[in-house]
Amino acid sequence: MSRRFEDMIDVLDYNELMRFKTDIDSGAITVKKLLEEKIKKKLKEHEKTCATCSNDMDFYKTNNYTLIFGPDDFKKKASFCGLDCLGYFIIKLKDMKAKPKEDNVSNTDYF
Repeated sequence: MSRRFEDMIDVLDYNELMRFKTDIDSGAITVKKLLEEKIKKKLKEHEKTCATCSNDMDFYKTNNYTLIFGPDDFKKKASFCGLDCLGYFIIKLKDMKAKPKEDNVSNTDYF
């Protein structure tokens, strides 16, 4: 469930708000470290379901795979329960990338 920043601030008690304000006034070093740790934790997380077949992931199996793809400023992550699901995903991704090129070629045939 996604919450807005204001909703998160509402949850803090007075002492936590004062510590937060003091940290911000002094350069927000603690907040920065906290955010960096949470981001690292999120990056290490795997999805709970396979991106191809939607089966639940068993995190203790050695045949789980996670693919990180996309431009540097907008990375995407997909987890797979096996090589067959990973292979299927890659094939569909290649088809998706090739399809716009085919559409452009067919549109120029009319002229």
